[in-house]
Amino acid sequence: MEMIKKWLFDCPQPKCGELANGYYNVGPMLADDREGPTDEDSRMHVITSVTLKDYDEYISEIKKTDAKFYLDNTVVNDRYTGFELNGKQYIASFIAKRGEIRVIEDIASTALDKFGYNVQGEKSTVLYPYGLYHDPENQNTDCTINCGMVYFIRLSDNSLFVIDAGYYFQHSMEATEGMWKFMHDITGTPDGEKIRISCWYYTHGHDDHTDGCLRLLTLHSDEIILERVMHGFPSFTHAKGASPASFRMKETVKEKYPDISCLQLHTGQKFNLADMTVEVIYAEEDTAEAVDLEKINIRDFNGTSTIIKLTVKGKTMMILGDTNSETEAFTEKYGNPEIWKSDMVQVAHHCFNYLPKMYKWIDAPFASVPHRKEGAYRPDNIHKIQDVLQYVKDDQVYYSGDATRGFEITENGFKLIHESPVVGKEFDHSWMH
Repeated sequence: MEMIKKWLFDCPQPKCGELANGYYNVGPMLADDREGPTDEDSRMHVITSVTLKDYDEYISEIKKTDAKFYLDNTVVNDRYTGFELNGKQYIASFIAKRGEIRVIEDIASTALDKFGYNVQGEKSTVLYPYGLYHDPENQNTDCTINCGMVYFIRLSDNSLFVIDAGYYFQHSMEATEGMWKFMHDITGTPDGEKIRISCWYYTHGHDDHTDGCLRLLTLHSDEIILERVMHGFPSFTHAKGASPASFRMKETVKEKYPDISCLQLHTGQKFNLADMTVEVIYAEEDTAEAVDLEKINIRDFNGTSTIIKLTVKGKTMMILGDTNSETEAFTEKYGNPEIWKSDMVQVAHHCFNYLPKMYKWIDAPFASVPHRKEGAYRPDNIHKIQDVLQYVKDDQVYYSGDATRGFEITENGFKLIHESPVVGKEFDHSWMH
């Protein structure tokens, strides 16, 4: 692609600063882009050498159009504005530490005000870090794996918010049917009635986070109402570390749920799902540099994990996916570490990554580790878990590789109300890709 200074969007161009050459390809929502860019790829323009006053004037110009605004979010000194114009979604931002205006044109997403909903139901909201089988020797074999992650949150309207899916080795027939029964149990859904998943969120495109949904949706799609899906996967052109499973997930969702609402995640977005607030803290396009918008500045694909903060009853949960030290360094330089403080943290990358500064920012008294305790305490991991434990209060650290637990979220914190053993062991080769 020849990089030229040309505004390509259907919304007005800022009249200030300097437009960077070309654009950054943010990637598609459910399209398969392994063969190249697609018609639903989101794109980002960057304007350098600007001030907050310039940004305010730009938004004032947008307001003179027929744009419909649905997001106005201030994060420390940064600003985020979401609007719909000419049938397309846009999110404009002012990044103070960069002195830049960034504008993303999002082709495939549902408008944020239509994607989210605000309902206070009768149920308590419960966090379930789900127990997946992890290799007891912390190895990867032909029938076991030492990673994988699934979280369920039963919202107050009795719908499920699901995070990731686990690896297919963790979805033997016994394990899959165990998970299906668990979903019925926590929602009280009788056999024969449909389970409602209000949203399935994928932190990043690795197979141990996307693969497991395939069997569940293949076996039970007629018994599941899947309303929404969201992720922040990068363009395959930029980051070729996405697993084939992530594309199979997209294909399966499109096939089984053609009318599903989709949201590509971008930093600064903030919306509700029932009684839970979702705020996007970090997305991979944040690392793009104006001097070369054809290049991704992440070497390890785990650094493309989108990071979100969830809030229920005033208690916050930081979902890190498999994020790494590159995210930590970027946030220290350009982000806002002061907003990372949370009441609960999902420990990143199964406790494989060393992130002392990040866990200090989060300072969470409650930690959930998507691994076995023995795996987290192996000699090569123990110094990493210690970075988490120094902030934990009253031994509130739990390992989902050892059991499935449920924590009712209250104004006072996270109350343990459920504990059950991991269902399923080594993969039985009862299904293959």
